[in-house]
Amino acid sequence: MPMKKRIEAAISAAIRVGQAGSAPGQLARALNYAVTPGGARIRPTILMSVAMACGDDQPILSDRAAAALELIHCASLVHDDMPCFDNADVRRGKPSVHKAFSEPLAVLAGDSLIVLAFDILSRADADPARALALSRILARRTGMPNGICAGQGWDSEAQVDLSAYHRAKTGALF
Repeated sequence: MPMKKRIEAAISAAIRVGQAGSAPGQLARALNYAVTPGGARIRPTILMSVAMACGDDQPILSDRAAAALELIHCASLVHDDMPCFDNADVRRGKPSVHKAFSEPLAVLAGDSLIVLAFDILSRADADPARALALSRILARRTGMPNGICAGQGWDSEAQVDLSAYHRAKTGALF
């Protein structure tokens, strides 16, 4: 399967997990809305390229890691578009999640995508130690002190360490 299709299939499978069971309909739709249509999918493409260059010995884990990484990125975009941050009306040519679904549902969708990313990654049964290591890397690059949350936090500081800001906000997920 071509890499782009493989990445999209992994992301779609992850979203279906988040929408399963008796999930609230609007929130379930907001999850899919937040990740589609996708942008360039640069982060999962780089991840998959590295996995393939290293032999891709655990393709299911690679797929889940690529999907988890993109879910975190999409969650950050949902949160970044909120009125409390950039107050963006449009993302990827369509209304931002908070405009299309409401502010409360956008917060829940962003949070749900983050949790879903770690859930998807934890389902890698073939190599639990590698899945755990990947989860730890993703956690450090998502939260504090050097992840995308820290990067967003720099926007609230009177003095910004631009080097730390760019490493965290832009570079953390690369």
